[in-house]
Amino acid sequence: MLAMLPVFLSILLCFPTLMLHSNGEYVTQEAQFLERLHLPAAGPESIAFDAAGGGPYTGISDGRILKYVNASVGFLEFAITSPNRSKELCVGNGDVALDYICGRPFGLGFHDQTGDLYISDAYHGLMVVGPNGGVATQLANAADGVPFGFTNALDIDTNTGMVYFVDYSSQFSVNEFSASLQAHDMTGRLMKYNPESKELKVLLGGLGGAAGMALSKDGSFILITEAITKRIRKFWMEGPKATTWEILKEFTGRPANIKRNADGEFWVAFLVGDETGGCPSQQQSPGLRITGDGMILEAISLDTRGSISEVAVYDGKMYIGSPYLHFVDVYAWPSKSHQ
Repeated sequence: MLAMLPVFLSILLCFPTLMLHSNGEYVTQEAQFLERLHLPAAGPESIAFDAAGGGPYTGISDGRILKYVNASVGFLEFAITSPNRSKELCVGNGDVALDYICGRPFGLGFHDQTGDLYISDAYHGLMVVGPNGGVATQLANAADGVPFGFTNALDIDTNTGMVYFVDYSSQFSVNEFSASLQAHDMTGRLMKYNPESKELKVLLGGLGGAAGMALSKDGSFILITEAITKRIRKFWMEGPKATTWEILKEFTGRPANIKRNADGEFWVAFLVGDETGGCPSQQQSPGLRITGDGMILEAISLDTRGSISEVAVYDGKMYIGSPYLHFVDVYAWPSKSHQ
């Protein structure tokens, strides 16, 4: 989320030893560093694993989606999102001027039943590639006649196969973050794509910088992080509140991606710092674990220095995504209950 933005190059992380919130004091857990998975280019903004446990998979700034094999092999190319991509021009090149030509994959998510990988590319919209990778197919680049400005995070309902994703803005691209802040842009959207009928539906508009989204374990609601308005919005899918929304949580920092864990809780990552490159007045952890009701369960402290975009927990390990770093850092978590 919110990558490839020069304005954030000077962001410094502020790590607390203790954090306070309106509901009292909660614990900051220090994650144990395990290993660093090096990449051929920067920007592992989002992390995914396939149904067999393969991965991590991640998109990088030169337009490729890579799959980690093992310590000896490292990452190998799995897929690309731009049909006009030039290998000679793009590989290892993080020049934002080439983003449209090379592609810039952000949100990733596997359909466990089909093995297909769904992709939110910042320039090419919602895309999909088969279990063997290759060149992704574009599924949508506009909704209700309005083109996507910056297609961002996604999530997949494992029961229904429906794909949910967000467009950060219909007015500003991935490289116009500062302008979107100044304009207080509220044109972000939450959408639903049906792989069988090919139907695309806008579920919610008026989002202030839709940075991330995650579906609840039972499919009854979606949590959406909004970077411009610094909050999490809860959109109800089922029940008496269906199709309505509420503000679940507000923050001093700008939330990035949000990922659900195996227990049905959510990890929220933060670009710790503000648009000027300074630290916010209230110290902010790079990641929080929260419930679907917005209760903050704990914060994390990391050795990773750099802007964090995602905390993805898989099989007891934490994988840290970033818009700028040339690696994915992996941490152990103290107990299974903290996954």
